Amino acid sequence: MSRTFKLDGRTKFLTGIFFTLFMFSFHYYWQYGVITFFFVGLLALEFTKAQRQQLFQHWKLILFLPSLNLFANLFFVNGRVLWSWGWLTLTELDIQIFLRIVLLLLFALALTIKTTPQELALSVGKICHSLTFGHYHGSGLPLVIIIMATFINEFQETFVTVKQAYKLRASNQAAAHWGKRLTETALLLQPIILISMKKAGQVADALIAKGYHNQAHLFNYQAIKYHWPDWLIYGVLLLLVVGNLAIVHSGSAFA
Repeated sequence: MSRTFKLDGRTKFLTGIFFTLFMFSFHYYWQYGVITFFFVGLLALEFTKAQRQQLFQHWKLILFLPSLNLFANLFFVNGRVLWSWGWLTLTELDIQIFLRIVLLLLFALALTIKTTPQELALSVGKICHSLTFGHYHGSGLPLVIIIMATFINEFQETFVTVKQAYKLRASNQAAAHWGKRLTETALLLQPIILISMKKAGQVADALIAKGYHNQAHLFNYQAIKYHWPDWLIYGVLLLLVVGNLAIVHSGSAFA
């Protein structure tokens, strides 16, 4: 079993948020290189081969959304221009936004792979319990997270199933025009969303039947404790912030 699974769900959740927010303080490309180096090391040491394959199965999403955003930004001037042609301009900020979105998607996907919906839901509930100094004991937030995760999982599985069935029935799809294929694929989304919502609704009904509503005190948040690996991770994150500030400050002083 991977050592990452021994970490508290809060540690994995807050670490993902930390890296996401930490990127917005970057001013140099080497900073993106450092955080990428840490992420690659995490993939090599803590992720199994199957989990890495699962992560990079989403390579189209990881590249498509940042590329779409980059293309839209070409029509605007956002800082120092690196390249221009007619109405199109590529700026340094455009490249940084591209890198941020790529890393953000990688962090989010890695978090969902290493953290179960139940663990994530319980972690959010514990965080709310801590922020309210022990006054929050409800199950509303965990319920919402579990239902949302169920909807996403059901949507992905149903989409694959329906698409495979559609290909079997439409054998001449490959010969059709790309616009027609795109339209037909878009029309598949409506029944898939309805099916996924129905299944997620069934999960919600089952959870409500068990009392996961009306702020029911179903979780013992007091029993959830940090262990030494969690504090070690937080210490590394603190050192990363301090080291980054020191290097950036020294670089500004010599500039």
